[in-house]
Amino acid sequence: MSSCGSHSHAHSHAHTEPSSPLPQISVNGKAIREEDLANELQYHPNKDFEVVVQQAGQTLVIRELLHEEARKRCIEISAENEEEALQQLIGDSISYEDPREDDCLRYFANNPDKFTTMPLMEVDHILLAAAPDDVTGRETAKNQAKRIIDELKNDPLLFPSLAQQYSACPSKETGGNLGQLSKGQTVPEFERQLMPLKQGLAESPIESRYGFHVVNITRKIEGKKLEYSMVADKVRGYLTHRVSHLAIQEFIQSLVEQAEIEGVEIRFAEENIHI
Repeated sequence: MSSCGSHSHAHSHAHTEPSSPLPQISVNGKAIREEDLANELQYHPNKDFEVVVQQAGQTLVIRELLHEEARKRCIEISAENEEEALQQLIGDSISYEDPREDDCLRYFANNPDKFTTMPLMEVDHILLAAAPDDVTGRETAKNQAKRIIDELKNDPLLFPSLAQQYSACPSKETGGNLGQLSKGQTVPEFERQLMPLKQGLAESPIESRYGFHVVNITRKIEGKKLEYSMVADKVRGYLTHRVSHLAIQEFIQSLVEQAEIEGVEIRFAEENIHI
């Protein structure tokens, strides 16, 4: 991917080194093996090693609680059928009501932005590059971007030559032109700020992980609102997933509350139930 962020980016999976020994975790007196915890860490990438350990530990605790519950109910679990058996256990343990049609219609009406196609834009930009952790460099880039915007307000035809002169993106060779952009074609923080803009020169620089961008939208086709009939299945599927996920979370939380767990804090604040 070019440094200007004009295409979707691959996730980097930098290896996170432990900053402290792994905690000793136990569930109802049964210890989670340290090698199992160490192996689980790789599935929870995060810059903060404490978060990695918490999420990995929580996953193993929940898995052990489900295994315990399965044994109580005489559900046979082997290496070959583990996932299937645990899903059966969960399926047998939860109940929820499917969303009604009026629930679906209400969700559709209350979330119009979710059911509108993304705008299509022709975009030119100039990237003033600065590393995310370079505070001074980012301030300099931001101020330079503001000066370029002021210059372009006086003479918009200068865009290609200013792109050639200042931009750190390969697109400078084509006057800063990124071509047609829609959803998912730029890094998220750039897209989030870009899509609501009107046609023309953006009043302020747009900040991204790469630095600050001077942006000119040469053409914009607004998104279209979708009809309910076109997305009814999607709405119903989303609401069904949401209520089933909450039911699973409540079931697992009930197991957690009845258990003696040491060495890790179990958090249900986010959708972090991994089994």
